[in-house]
Amino acid sequence: MSRYISLRKLIGLVIFLNIGCYPVSHIVIGEIKPPISPSQVKIFLEYPDEYEIIARIDASSEFAFKDPSINLTWQSKMDKIIERLKVEAAQLGANGIVIENTDNKTKQNITVSKKTTTINEAHYKTGTATAIFIK
Repeated sequence: MSRYISLRKLIGLVIFLNIGCYPVSHIVIGEIKPPISPSQVKIFLEYPDEYEIIARIDASSEFAFKDPSINLTWQSKMDKIIERLKVEAAQLGANGIVIENTDNKTKQNITVSKKTTTINEAHYKTGTATAIFIK
């Protein structure tokens, strides 16, 4: 019985690490298209002349087991956000993303023990884009 429970916990942990900790989300607004390659997704700062809105996508440069990377510079954090936005957009069939917003964030983790208090800071970047299909 205990072996079965341990195997179940292990499977649950693997699923959680692969799915549950991915810092990307979307809200579908329009019609999803067939998936395309992320390399086909173009980046825009303004909306093109003719397009359909597919979804709103949020992404973060925070560490994820599904897509592990360690980004030390703000530029590498921005590159990770763009990559994650493009991957998510491509899965929804969007061939373009319009960058709406980016922001620098700091997360503080405080550890308190009987003798010490430790504060660790993690710096990351967030971004929001609108996934579009260009006609």
